[in-house]
Amino acid sequence: MKSINILFLIMLLSAASQANDTTKIRPAYLQEFEKWNLQELVKGGRIDAICDMGNGIVVCGTRHPTAGRLFISRDYGISWQPLANLTESAITCIASANEKEWYVLTGNAEVFGTRDAGKTWTLLNTLTTNKNKEKYTASYSIIVTYHGTILVTDTDSEGGHIYRSVDKGKTWTDLGSVSGDALYRFTKVGNGIIVNGWQGNVYKSIDDGQTWNIAGTLTSSDLFATDYLGSHRILQGDKEGNIFRSDNLGEEWQQIGKLPDAADDFIDLGYGAVIYSTYTGKRAIHVSLNYGTDWFDIGGLPSGAEGDWLDHGIRLDQRDSIIVLAGTSKGHIIRKAISRIWLYETINSYQKRETGIDPELLRPMKKAVVGSLVDFSELMDPEDIVVHKNFAYIPCRDGNNIAIIDYKNPANPVLAYSLRDPDILDAFSVAIHQDHLYVVSMTNCSVSVYNIKNPYKPVKTGAIKVGGEGGYLTTYRSDYTRLRKIAVLGNYAYVTHSSESKLYILDISDPAAPRIVSSLHTGDGAFAVLPTEQVVYLAGYGPGSSVIAVDVRDKTKPRISSQIFDSTRLAGTCALAIKDQVLYVVAYSAGNVLAADISDPFKPKEISYFSYPGMKGPGRISIKDNTAYVINSSNDSMLAIDISDPGAMKARYFLQDPLIKKTYGIALDGKLILLAGRDARSFVVLDGSLLK
Repeated sequence: MKSINILFLIMLLSAASQANDTTKIRPAYLQEFEKWNLQELVKGGRIDAICDMGNGIVVCGTRHPTAGRLFISRDYGISWQPLANLTESAITCIASANEKEWYVLTGNAEVFGTRDAGKTWTLLNTLTTNKNKEKYTASYSIIVTYHGTILVTDTDSEGGHIYRSVDKGKTWTDLGSVSGDALYRFTKVGNGIIVNGWQGNVYKSIDDGQTWNIAGTLTSSDLFATDYLGSHRILQGDKEGNIFRSDNLGEEWQQIGKLPDAADDFIDLGYGAVIYSTYTGKRAIHVSLNYGTDWFDIGGLPSGAEGDWLDHGIRLDQRDSIIVLAGTSKGHIIRKAISRIWLYETINSYQKRETGIDPELLRPMKKAVVGSLVDFSELMDPEDIVVHKNFAYIPCRDGNNIAIIDYKNPANPVLAYSLRDPDILDAFSVAIHQDHLYVVSMTNCSVSVYNIKNPYKPVKTGAIKVGGEGGYLTTYRSDYTRLRKIAVLGNYAYVTHSSESKLYILDISDPAAPRIVSSLHTGDGAFAVLPTEQVVYLAGYGPGSSVIAVDVRDKTKPRISSQIFDSTRLAGTCALAIKDQVLYVVAYSAGNVLAADISDPFKPKEISYFSYPGMKGPGRISIKDNTAYVINSSNDSMLAIDISDPGAMKARYFLQDPLIKKTYGIALDGKLILLAGRDARSFVVLDGSLLK
């Protein structure tokens, strides 16, 4: 009997060991990822170039043995028609500037362009001859930046070059050798563009492709697969099957895995889900549900063609679904439609995300939704919401833009304008004063000013540099976390600089020529800023474990009058609000809200701390009457807190919905509650009176 028990124990331990090996687990939901629809466009051909042109239009191109042909789909890849027999050269990449302006790159470094959505094409230039010693094609990647600049790589074995055009391909500048070996593919990554290649390095530009610096030496093997996952995460794979990830836009990298065979491509599905393909060995497809940390082998392609593999794929966004389209090495198009809600719930289940929300406090959000806008290109990584005359101004970090939304009709909010400007790279914060919009660019260390009397046509009036690169923060280990927040009161703007840990005071009496009046080193970071006539309150996320009162009666000589510091309960201070004579301070990392008495505005005094299991990753706070609304990015929720007694704050109710996935912006306008979701790329209008 004892030997049987020992044997049984060994079997249990073996089973437990296998359960921790993700390559051996076969959860039921993996079956959904294994389902593909298959079409053959070119028998025996190769489709490595595919591009989303917007509004359901997709174009793909062929390489050898049947090269130079373009196909178009106008229904999100369901059906395809021939578009053009463009060239006898292999089509290696396609890029879109807008719904009518498209570009095609060939393996002979030819660039073709169209201005009429593919009806007519022009050979714009042949940029180089093939200088690759390994007999790869001459050129692999073309991209159009947010500002309309066209960039192209080549595969010169003596050093890959980048070619740049700022006039729609009429003229080109050879930027020279960027790498010591051939270059491969461009990828847009938040505040810049990266390119990888044969040398195993990643290079990055944050000035629209004019200059390039090494962003990481990852491997001695060729880098091919690359994708940006949002929220500052980049994935890179190499020819040896090593997978690398950066969690801070390429500043630092770590190897997170190794899979059999050579990496070909990543396809980001959103919410942390990624597809990964290989082009040697089994030519398997893998899927991750946690940003590339763990991977499941979901088999090869459904084509059955010998040696076929997923060559290059893209994601198309629809409000309720995600469409995956990819070309294969044997001339097929494969397609998969995934429900957003299903993916959202599956990933939450896989990652074992505990919301901590009491079901009795959870209110159905749908009953309060008045209207919403989902925009996958103009609401990329929203950071805040500021409202002015029934318009919402939303800085979007990944999009490097300000989304201006007209919600005069709350049931039908519309995008009035998307403000883009090289000076607002990594847009992080906005403030409004007397029909002027003040925009903080974190990466550029600048504040730009725009006249918004007509929000549909903002006009730039001025800009100013504020501070510099600063130093590395222990929290981020990155030098791009520079300017953070801006607030305006009277003729002064108050700007925080994170990596310098400084508050800057700007005189904006002339919006066309703002000027720096003074600055102050805080000693504990500088993030959120809330000015009053005599005192400015600061919260310094990263490291930031305090709320700081700054005496600004003399704007030229600001000084710290007091500080409440608590490395545990105030860890990650990031948001501030005032109601009557009470200051409310949100601590993201600690999951707390501090109420402090400011009857003496120069010396806030602790009244109480409020915490709740469902308040996970609180990031912003807005107050109306006796309710504080706190958004929680870590469990996609908003919490309403009863603050009628600041000494005994109480949870009133929660909202949670995929439409506010990773909610990051909140503003109040009368009875309306306005929310923005990062992963959902959404702007949502709620009727707060329906949420008692």
